Amino acid sequence: MSEDRIQLWFAFCFVGSICAYSWYWYIRSLIFYLRNGFDFSKDFGPKLHRSEFPDHDQDWAAPRQKFLIDWPFWVLTTSFVLLGIVLALTGVLKPCIDCAL
Repeated sequence: MSEDRIQLWFAFCFVGSICAYSWYWYIRSLIFYLRNGFDFSKDFGPKLHRSEFPDHDQDWAAPRQKFLIDWPFWVLTTSFVLLGIVLALTGVLKPCIDCAL
């Protein structure tokens, strides 16, 4: 097993865990808000930051923002990155190490 494959496996485990976490909370939020009649006055799930300095309560994402923007962003981003890693592991994409342009 070459060095680039080991790095791909580490990336697969790391990104895969973040992807699974994002999908888990987005599906749980969807079920919660479906049963709740999409009442966004009740918060559900882990808190997400809106800014890089989470010192105040207004720096946390609102429930509607988490459900409509933040979780879908993380789900799509991690899914596409994981897809690229899986394609590289299966040999469909060839990672270029020390390539000259």
